[in-house]
Amino acid sequence: MTCDHPIEHLVTVRSSRRLNSQTTVLTLEAPLIAATAAPGQFVNLSCDHFLRRPIGIMAVLRHEGLVELGIRVVGDGTRELAQKRPGDQLSVLGPLGHGFRLEGLQRVITVGGGSGVFPLFFVQQVCRERGIDALAVCGYRSIDESILRDEYAGLGCQTLFAADAGDLDVAGHAADALKQLLCQLPPVPQTAVLTCGPRPMMQAVAALARDYQLPCQVSLEERMACGIGVCLVCACQVREADGATGYQRCCVDGPVFDAEVVVW
Repeated sequence: MTCDHPIEHLVTVRSSRRLNSQTTVLTLEAPLIAATAAPGQFVNLSCDHFLRRPIGIMAVLRHEGLVELGIRVVGDGTRELAQKRPGDQLSVLGPLGHGFRLEGLQRVITVGGGSGVFPLFFVQQVCRERGIDALAVCGYRSIDESILRDEYAGLGCQTLFAADAGDLDVAGHAADALKQLLCQLPPVPQTAVLTCGPRPMMQAVAALARDYQLPCQVSLEERMACGIGVCLVCACQVREADGATGYQRCCVDGPVFDAEVVVW
């Protein structure tokens, strides 16, 4: 699903929930976005620091007209957004981009690292709504930096959590946990791996999916400016159908791509 004519919305913050010192979940009253957003899409939020900030959609409550966004503080702009309080208003552009494709799938394995667990939570939410068998692999640096573990478990999907520090289910990163999972899973037709997180992790996940002959979709996290395909800041290198190398815009042609077209 994509938005060819992005709409700017003035939305109100319903609530703000701190997950840890660097991460906050904002709930926005945004009925038009909630009605049309698809997993893997994002919104571009205004702030007082020049450019808008692209944030992947974490979840929607369609009947209530609410959208949830996970904000990880990495600079002044995201710090300002994370400090928003109920009643504050935001200018939001979206929903933007092409999301994950779930049609025809019988099983979905999501693999998220760090803040990549946010947009994949939306995938899991929709899988539950559609009755798709879903498993979630999430990787963190340590149990202290882990987020959304209870929320993922609350969706009813099978979960496997990894930590570099060795204090969760699997010692290592998310790709290590995926390898362990794939070794144990019985094959199911129309299974796909969907991943979002640090680029090296996604590359490792894509390689594992290829080894197991599973289709893999990756959500790239390129730097963006406009978010609507005009500025070309987010151009990413891909393989074209004829085998040549070209470029596509992450914001409108992605952010989700088939793993085999990405030039890592």
